[in-house]
Amino acid sequence: MGSVIKSQGTDLYWASGPTAVTRAVCITGISGLGGARDQIETSCLDNTTDKTFVGGLGTPGQVTVPFNVHKDEVSHAALLALKDSGETVSWGIYSSDSVTAPTAVGSVMQTVASRASAIFSGYVSDVTIDIAGNDIWKGSITIQRSGDVDWDLTTV
Repeated sequence: MGSVIKSQGTDLYWASGPTAVTRAVCITGISGLGGARDQIETSCLDNTTDKTFVGGLGTPGQVTVPFNVHKDEVSHAALLALKDSGETVSWGIYSSDSVTAPTAVGSVMQTVASRASAIFSGYVSDVTIDIAGNDIWKGSITIQRSGDVDWDLTTV
């Protein structure tokens, strides 16, 4: 029986160049890696009870990444620049199983043998900053996925 993957120590990186990667600093969560598959109707006129369907293409969802805003943090400025550019980049989410940093090859994030990962492409569609009384500045990145997620849940 396998063991759980702890969220503490999880990192989000993106390919910031052909072989360069940038880590998003102080993220506090990641959600939305799913995406429902379209349905294609296959019903015939002689169906008398229910319609019939087959699965179609998946519709990539939006990935939401809340974070705590840090002064002078270059990764936060880079995320704002990614939103402005609309550029689709490769993203990688890596488990806490080790601290081995991932790499990019040809601007595509790579798996790390000692860390579970989810690698996908997408563009930053929004970055919001929320400021409330008696609190810290908090942000949220919205990444519109394009294509599927490459899951690697092995860490050996």
